[in-house]
Amino acid sequence: MLTIQYWKSCTNSLFAVSLFLIANVVSLHGQASVVGPRPMTFLDAQKFARSGSWTPSLDGEWLLHSVTTPDWGKDKSQSDLYLVSMKEGVESARQLTFTQDKNETSPAWSKDGTFFVFASDRDQTEELRGQQLYMMRPDGGEARAVTDTKWGVADFAFSKDGDWLIFRSGEEGREQLYRLPVDDMLSSAPLQVTRGASGIDDWEWSPDSRAVYFTRANSMDEDNRKRLDEGFSVDVKNMVTPLASLWEIAMNDLVEGRMTDDDAYSVSSFSVSSDGEWIAFAGGSSE
Repeated sequence: MLTIQYWKSCTNSLFAVSLFLIANVVSLHGQASVVGPRPMTFLDAQKFARSGSWTPSLDGEWLLHSVTTPDWGKDKSQSDLYLVSMKEGVESARQLTFTQDKNETSPAWSKDGTFFVFASDRDQTEELRGQQLYMMRPDGGEARAVTDTKWGVADFAFSKDGDWLIFRSGEEGREQLYRLPVDDMLSSAPLQVTRGASGIDDWEWSPDSRAVYFTRANSMDEDNRKRLDEGFSVDVKNMVTPLASLWEIAMNDLVEGRMTDDDAYSVSSFSVSSDGEWIAFAGGSSE
């Protein structure tokens, strides 16, 4: 028996989804009967559909999430999106997408809650690789394509003020950031906002939506670039990787600024404080 419970904390407005799985052994002789519980195995757990990408609306009324169903016979899985009322619970759950052999993941609400954007490989071809972005209203209707980039979309995020949508796209090792106006996403062409020989790794909006912070390698590993271009995927032991730095780009003039410039270390990750006053970053020695 599979039971999914949705609940909202009244004290701290945190959202949670609890998944309870109960496995029973059923006799196959005569009428089906429960002969007693047994410990769940790893294989048992792999057969269940999985809920993920939990995304509550900003007003706390609705929750978008994905459900991934495995097919072990075909060695693949498939994901669709669902919507559930936080007040009414699981009985109100409604399936929004119905692609039998494609996947929909990573839903993100617009600031006003009138629509959401998600990633899907439903239109993947040799010319359009990976996942693209689509927008959809929570009350139903067909999803509409937002992007049609050659290399697909690696990840995306709305600005905090809800005015912009930025996504990362490009061939491996050369990914750049692109921007779309939220009020005209369907008819506007994405604007490339970062440029550089090496690609963007981690990135994050500033709390005031005035800038985007990101990490990028200081140089391109030309030997590894050549291997990727030729389609080789070999593991190189003790491969020397370029140092990486923390950057920012202002949204008003799209001017990039390097925030760390020290060859003694390489920036691997970072986190922006909620007030936007500080950025903490982690890194490793260059030696």
